[in-house]
Amino acid sequence: MVGGSLFLSILVLLMSFSVLAYAILAFAHVRITDADMSELERLRQEGVLPTDARLVEDFRLVHEKLSEIAPAVYLRQEFWLQIYFHLLRLGRWARRGTSVADVLDRELLRLSAYQAQHYRVALTRLDALRNPSL
Repeated sequence: MVGGSLFLSILVLLMSFSVLAYAILAFAHVRITDADMSELERLRQEGVLPTDARLVEDFRLVHEKLSEIAPAVYLRQEFWLQIYFHLLRLGRWARRGTSVADVLDRELLRLSAYQAQHYRVALTRLDALRNPSL
């Protein structure tokens, strides 16, 4: 207990969680800012993703496909991606119908593009394992 007070302990815990959530949001936002959006379109053209864009389903589909081949090419999926994904979805749910929801939609799209880049790297590594050039 902080100072022998249960109220202060709960307050410190809540503030710690809010600082942690902010740190995750800031870190993730900076990491996905430079995501190549054309990679999503490439995956749509190749038939990996459906032609109609769906934010949540696209992220989940790329994440599942990446988790299938990631162990074979020793590509570790980053833990913060899932946390950021769920925080964005929670924010979209809480702010649906507002301009903030549009910003969160763009973030989800960037997050999917970031995952698509990782998927492309995994496919390249897998192809190199299957077809080694001597």
